[in-house]
Amino acid sequence: MRAESSPAARRGAFIAVAVVLFCVQLDFFALTGMITLSHVTAWWLYVPVFAWCGLGLGLGWTAGVATQQVVAPERAGEASGVLLTFLVTLGGVALAGAAAAITAMVPERSPDAAYDAVLRFGGAVILAASVVVMAVRHRLVVRGSVPPLGPRASRGGRLP
Repeated sequence: MRAESSPAARRGAFIAVAVVLFCVQLDFFALTGMITLSHVTAWWLYVPVFAWCGLGLGLGWTAGVATQQVVAPERAGEASGVLLTFLVTLGGVALAGAAAAITAMVPERSPDAAYDAVLRFGGAVILAASVVVMAVRHRLVVRGSVPPLGPRASRGGRLP
């Protein structure tokens, strides 16, 4: 992105990049971790799965730092702080929601069945959110609001 781009274009690019990075990070790391946790039978297998999810959290912090490259330098710290606050708040809300759902399900189901249901539901929500983000991004690229990413970007958006 060029420095002479308009503030509206920079804001739109910042929002698109932040949402895409957030959802891609969640989709790849949290979704695979959640699906794996729903099939784990031994307690010690949780350790590598949580390590995998922790890597996803680390990429979330990386997305916060990456926002500093998208916005104006005088607003970079603010933008990074807002994104990181959003990520942490969303994680806290998700944790509270999962705890409430497990508590509500335990009288009728076993704890294992409740955990599995919450993990599978969370994975499905993250997958659906990722598909929505990719569809919105695709529409923005088609309209010319944001530049294409990947190998097509170097050829003007055209396939070989």
